[in-house]
Amino acid sequence: MSDKINTLNLCVCMALCDHGLGKDETAEILKIAKEIKVDFNVHNATDEIDKKFSGDVDLAQDFYLGNIEKDDSKYEAKKFVKRVAMSDGDLKDKEIRFMVRMKHAWGYKYFD
Repeated sequence: MSDKINTLNLCVCMALCDHGLGKDETAEILKIAKEIKVDFNVHNATDEIDKKFSGDVDLAQDFYLGNIEKDDSKYEAKKFVKRVAMSDGDLKDKEIRFMVRMKHAWGYKYFD
């Protein structure tokens, strides 16, 4: 799986971490997919995460974080995940927790 697909799946995980995939978040993910030139179906990704990880967003997040290896891809993923978190205009505690888990997994250098 490419870094771009893993990044988009991380964005879906961010949208799901507060127990709901909203219209604003879906639209932002599709906008990101278009920017990075990837054909991506948000609802199929949601179904895959639900089946593959039994709905455990933390487990899915850990999996996709671990599959992104390039430094440039990590910086880009962080930027895109933040965009999804802010897309509905309300940053929730679970979204902040998601970002903190990213920071711990990848290290602080990606978050300066």
